[in-house]
Amino acid sequence: MNNKILRNIFIFLLGIIIFIPSKINAASDYTIDKYEINMIVNENNTFDITENITANFKVPKHGIYRKIPLKNKVKRVDGTQSSNIVKITNIDVNKDYTLSKSGGYQIIQIGNSNVTLTGNNQYIIKYTYNIGKDKLKDEDELYFNLIGDKWDTTINNISFKIVMPKEFDTSKLGFSTGTTGIVGTSNVPYNVTGNVITGSVTKTLQPNEGLTIRLTLPDGYFVGASSNFDVYSIVVIIVSIICVIVAYIWWQKYGKDDEIVETVEFYPPEGYNSAEIGFIYNGTAENDGIISLLIYLANKGYLKIEEKEEKTLFSKTKGFKLTKIKDYDGNNEIERIFLEDLFKSGKSSVSSSELTNRFYMTLNKIKNKLNSKVNKNKIFESVASGKTKWLIMMIIAIYTLIIMKPVIEYQEPSIIIFALLFPLAGLFAFLSIISDKSGAIYVNGVPTSSKIAKMIFGLFFLVLFTIIPFCSIIIPAITQLISYMVMSIVGIISIIIVMIFVKIMPKRTPFGNEMLGKILGFRRFLETAEKTRLESLVEQNPEYFYNILPYTYALGVSDVWMKQFETIAIEPPTWYVSNRPFVVHDFNTFMSNTMDSAQSVMTSTPQPSGGSGGGFSSGGRRIFWRRLWRRPEEALGNLIK
Repeated sequence: MNNKILRNIFIFLLGIIIFIPSKINAASDYTIDKYEINMIVNENNTFDITENITANFKVPKHGIYRKIPLKNKVKRVDGTQSSNIVKITNIDVNKDYTLSKSGGYQIIQIGNSNVTLTGNNQYIIKYTYNIGKDKLKDEDELYFNLIGDKWDTTINNISFKIVMPKEFDTSKLGFSTGTTGIVGTSNVPYNVTGNVITGSVTKTLQPNEGLTIRLTLPDGYFVGASSNFDVYSIVVIIVSIICVIVAYIWWQKYGKDDEIVETVEFYPPEGYNSAEIGFIYNGTAENDGIISLLIYLANKGYLKIEEKEEKTLFSKTKGFKLTKIKDYDGNNEIERIFLEDLFKSGKSSVSSSELTNRFYMTLNKIKNKLNSKVNKNKIFESVASGKTKWLIMMIIAIYTLIIMKPVIEYQEPSIIIFALLFPLAGLFAFLSIISDKSGAIYVNGVPTSSKIAKMIFGLFFLVLFTIIPFCSIIIPAITQLISYMVMSIVGIISIIIVMIFVKIMPKRTPFGNEMLGKILGFRRFLETAEKTRLESLVEQNPEYFYNILPYTYALGVSDVWMKQFETIAIEPPTWYVSNRPFVVHDFNTFMSNTMDSAQSVMTSTPQPSGGSGGGFSSGGRRIFWRRLWRRPEEALGNLIK
């Protein structure tokens, strides 16, 4: 315990040794030996200010910084608070100067970078301070920091002259000096002659101490004050609304779907395998549909599926084994790729574990073929899809506009890149992770496709890259001004609306519409078919259940479909191998486990290098950003589902 106390004392003393001298040095480099303020208060609540500052440089310096707040904050004795939007105009300085905004301040950097100065130097700064409308309901007030609390040195010989536009009650006039929160002072003798207030400060202001005037005035004292609603905010609001209007017009003209007519179907559209039906139904190729080719090709006599128990060091897990019956002899390219890549190693049989971390490349290859521009244009109007790209550009533009100016003005300009990219990238990563079925999440080096694991990892990305930057950088900036808040609310609502139009913009072609109607009718039958109808279809075609099974996986109704047949007598399929007697319920359980296992192993990708920590990998996410421009209706369409 004694060692811990000594260590803490040592750290504390070390901090004092490092910190205090640095503050002393900053204050001793120069002092302000004279500070005169001449202020004309106008009837419209604007102030014409002239500051005459004499700075004494004890070491060579280029000049001084004058920081003027862009927001006037009022903290009253009764505990009430308010703030005013500020505009600073007509800036003029008697020496070279540059202007910038940072951290909520208008910064005037006075001096020449090529010239250093010593001794006394006079700086005359003129500007108009527009404080906007008075915030009080029953009275007006003049509340202003004649000298702000951002000076890093001592200030001596302070004097001021304030010219009011009308007469006022001198008993309601007061001054305060010191750090923020100090009320009242006896160090500011002043005199009132007519509408003119003159005075001085008898003490030396220390670094970060200021001088404030507060004068309560009758209601209506200020007339014609502006609302100071930022012109930039108005422009952004108008742009956001225009983007929404354009999105709606484009949707009405190019993207509004024709009415879909569902037809009664007992079979899927002829001539299409289960992966192709899944593509037409979803509008994009997904893993479930492609993996359903496992059963589709088995039904066609190309392979057998066998129950298998895989042993590990400490446990046994149920898996499956695939055995090739014959080479592919059809004319469908994706079926050929799927079958050949299953047995790519040259073996006639493979276990489920042998597909781990390699078959994802085949899935991506088939996805790219199904999602080709030619196929997309068959089911979606190309004009509507082209408009989607511009809607995405609108989203990015609105987002950039609503945060860029507030962050530059009220935060450090250097962090603008984080404010622009991190929240957007984090949001897209989150949506991509939780919506993508093609990748694995690694937890302690073990891949898992658990929805919970993906949600947790997606939330990690959302919090780290979106919520934290948004709360720490963007929200403090946009809440500085009411105009920025209104602009941001309108902008965010506009972004949400445009994102909805991105989702619904792709319009199906007459062929795509007709096919969707047939698939929807077929899918509805799969979910609601009566037992007598199913028995009749099985009687007509004993293989009916197995022929339809791959399509149920592509359309997401496999559980309902298999459940309906547990009370219907069907023969075992020729492609199913098991050591146990055939029972429909057991077969259904095996198929559910097999397809879940296939989904896991066929989509798994090699764990990223760099240890066993958390990470994620996904074929779909690898091409997400490329698709965002090339096929945005697919990339963002999936995210907004």
